[in-house]
Amino acid sequence: MRRLLFVTALLVSLSTAPRAADMTGNVQFLLGQRWLSDAWDAVDEPGVFGVEVDFAPVTSPVHVALSMQLAGDSSTLPGPLTSGDVDVGFFEFSAGFLWLPVKKAVVRPYIGGGGLTMAAATGNDFLLFGADEHDQSFGFYANAGVFFKVGDHFNIGVDGRAVRETSFELGPLEVDGDYDQLSFLIGFSWGP
Repeated sequence: MRRLLFVTALLVSLSTAPRAADMTGNVQFLLGQRWLSDAWDAVDEPGVFGVEVDFAPVTSPVHVALSMQLAGDSSTLPGPLTSGDVDVGFFEFSAGFLWLPVKKAVVRPYIGGGGLTMAAATGNDFLLFGADEHDQSFGFYANAGVFFKVGDHFNIGVDGRAVRETSFELGPLEVDGDYDQLSFLIGFSWGP
């Protein structure tokens, strides 16, 4: 929990730092759904919360983008003697670029991509065989979306994201953390 608070504070402070240097940017809060591969079985559709900050000089259509996302899911699965709970959680930090071709309009589409580091953790409580496993992986992401300016500083829209080339060793299993994701975004902007 302390890590989440630290990263959120860091991202928000980074979003306010460039303001004095004739910069423009956005802070977007994301809430959505992630779809993992079938290898994750009953926990393959975790909910997602994230924060994305992007900024650039006022004249540039290409922004630096930093993002932190959390995702998690749980399910009860039947076992040989009893049922048990299975939990999965992901923490992700990404850095890349966003291209925002429209600077001064109500509707602002964007497309981006970059690299990320992702941590995955699983846990279960099947009778005597409870286990907790975790691993970390690097990968790549691409995202696209559109947001609508409501007033001078308020944003609302949708964001799509795809992650590829991740791999986790969780106990005896090797699975990827690749996913497709769709999120609702709400945020604010500074600059023109």
